[in-house]
Amino acid sequence: MATKKWSEVRAKHVAAAGPEEVADRAERMLARVRAHNLAAVRRRKGLTQRQVAEAMGVSTGRVSQIEHGDLSGLDVLDRYIQALGGQLGLVATFGDEQLKVG
Repeated sequence: MATKKWSEVRAKHVAAAGPEEVADRAERMLARVRAHNLAAVRRRKGLTQRQVAEAMGVSTGRVSQIEHGDLSGLDVLDRYIQALGGQLGLVATFGDEQLKVG
């Protein structure tokens, strides 16, 4: 069996699925990883989904959705982070320059 380079294998699969589909799936995967990390912070702080939901004014089901990567906007992320006792900050990056915007 001949060894193939990763770039060849990847190119074949990207061509089959389409670059837009690959990018979409990658973004969804990263969203789930980020959401998992937020849930881990919640657990480290000793908070339940119910407590976070009450602080946000949403259902526990909605908190579960957020913790699985289903975010509808920065306002939801901001409210979730505030419910954990944190503060959301935004940074714009322009090459080697960064600008704190929120």
